[in-house]
Amino acid sequence: MKTIEITKEAARKYKDGFPKLSVRDFVKNGYEEDGSLIKLVMDKKFVAYAYAAKQRNSDGWILSLNEQQYINVDFYRKLFTMAQVKRTKFYYDEETNAFRFFNGSGDGIGGLNIDYFDGFYVFTFENRGIYYHRETLYEAFGIAINDAKGVYEKLQFNVQNDGLKRRHVQGDKAADALEVKQNGISFAVHLNSGDFDFNFEERNLLLGLKEKYASQKIVLSCFSKNGAVAVAAKVGGAFKTVSIDLSSKNISKAKENFELNNIDAEKQEIRAMDITSYLNYAHKHHIMFDVVVLDPPVFVRGKKNSFSLNKDYFDLIQLALQSVQDGGTMILTANSASISMKKFKQLVADVFTNADFHYEVEETFRAGEDFAVNKSFAKGDTFKAIVLSVSKGRV
Repeated sequence: MKTIEITKEAARKYKDGFPKLSVRDFVKNGYEEDGSLIKLVMDKKFVAYAYAAKQRNSDGWILSLNEQQYINVDFYRKLFTMAQVKRTKFYYDEETNAFRFFNGSGDGIGGLNIDYFDGFYVFTFENRGIYYHRETLYEAFGIAINDAKGVYEKLQFNVQNDGLKRRHVQGDKAADALEVKQNGISFAVHLNSGDFDFNFEERNLLLGLKEKYASQKIVLSCFSKNGAVAVAAKVGGAFKTVSIDLSSKNISKAKENFELNNIDAEKQEIRAMDITSYLNYAHKHHIMFDVVVLDPPVFVRGKKNSFSLNKDYFDLIQLALQSVQDGGTMILTANSASISMKKFKQLVADVFTNADFHYEVEETFRAGEDFAVNKSFAKGDTFKAIVLSVSKGRV
């Protein structure tokens, strides 16, 4: 293990719990190979153990502030055991059997997320560095969690062999269409085909939509993905739902999830088309909705247009406002580390500054408690949602 001298300011930052490593904190310039375990010192005194990895705006992650703690199987075993203890209530929740089991730096290993699907676990490796330690991680996981039905993995970095990107690793394979539940709502996941994406962060929001905002309403879901918003709304008593998404694959998922919940998908409106085009169409034809949900990704490219959360969200909200009934509800989400809740609320305020609408914030949502967050790393808390009541006319 290589020893690296860091600055006094960096030592203070890491001791206070900041988990993201930066080579700019090194006294001597240089980069370490991905996966290297390094010992950080200041004036030759121990500060932390870390691993090196190039990942967007970081050069690795802090692992431990305890000099006596070796970074080995037992170290990872303890972290996995603590993660399971934190989520005990989810294992006994008859209404929910899909949740985030391990949430990166919030649970002690930046760059690694693990999701739970009714006994099956999906490891998501966000960088090469932590992936180099996968054998040790899997060994530790097997000791800590000895009743896993099976394990899959997903790589968020580029590899030459596409077959390695999403695959089954060990244990049993899940059913081709594995049925899981969140708050009593059923969803199908297809682990064997590499479809690991799921609306974990939105669980609390979907519950709120089901219990408070959907009953007898006409609901529009933009960027509908697997149809979770529309399904939750319909289970909550919505009169009608409209789901719009660019991906025809997502449209198929939405239909499947409607049927799983004994809802006739053919009686719901589900379209594969550009969101902006649909909103323009709705406005032109005076189609109004009681509830409009904008749930955009950070970036998506369509055949004609692309959407960037940071660049285009303002205009999209303005456009969607034209289709909200007077006294209706608008639900906005942002799942990005670059947008804090404060910044998100300011974006909303800016949209309404010159609009002929008044709004009140009904409530806000974040990811559930299974999304453990490092208190010293606010950017780890990525998901935000704001529920607005909207009325025409300025106040």
